[in-house]
Amino acid sequence: MYHLLKEAIVTHIQYGRRTPLVLAYTDEISYFSNRKNVAVPVELNTFQEKVQHAVAQCNKCKTTEKNTIHGGDASSGIMIILNPPSMLSSVEKKVLKPDVDTMLDKMMKAIGVHVKTCYVTHMIKCESQRELPGTMFSHCQNLLAKEIELVKPQIIIVMGEMRPLQKIVKNSSGIQWFNIEHPITLLKNPELKKPAWNTLKLVKTVLDGK
Repeated sequence: MYHLLKEAIVTHIQYGRRTPLVLAYTDEISYFSNRKNVAVPVELNTFQEKVQHAVAQCNKCKTTEKNTIHGGDASSGIMIILNPPSMLSSVEKKVLKPDVDTMLDKMMKAIGVHVKTCYVTHMIKCESQRELPGTMFSHCQNLLAKEIELVKPQIIIVMGEMRPLQKIVKNSSGIQWFNIEHPITLLKNPELKKPAWNTLKLVKTVLDGK
């Protein structure tokens, strides 16, 4: 501020400016006091914060309802990607969410892993009844690829339809992929729980061999 005030005084002396010096000084005070209103970038520390911020900035789909990223510290080396049945409405998903969370917790505990040590995310980041699932995922694909890059998991478990992820799977390296049914599907079709358990046992084998 001293430097700017000195320049104002020199200019006044050299060029005979008629603007009162007090105005120049007041302007400088105003400039510095108003700087507190300048937007400061938010420091994003966790995977969850970074992804949630990116999702919030996206407006490609015709929706304002965003899926919450469950997060998790990924200390187990596991990333879980949820892809619920496409014919399921957003209302049904909300109603079944407590049951899904309970089953997910039980599935991970069955192989000796706490779900909080897994990074849990959604294949599709928004809820929209006005967009086709394929269209929504095409918008989310780059974001999901970046998410995997940030988390750096050793194992990814896709719960639900995995076919849309083939490109990401092909381009990934050093990651072991597993696919089981989404918890909602397992709740509605108990006969599918045995194949899901067999896959989870393979995940445990990999974990035990680390």
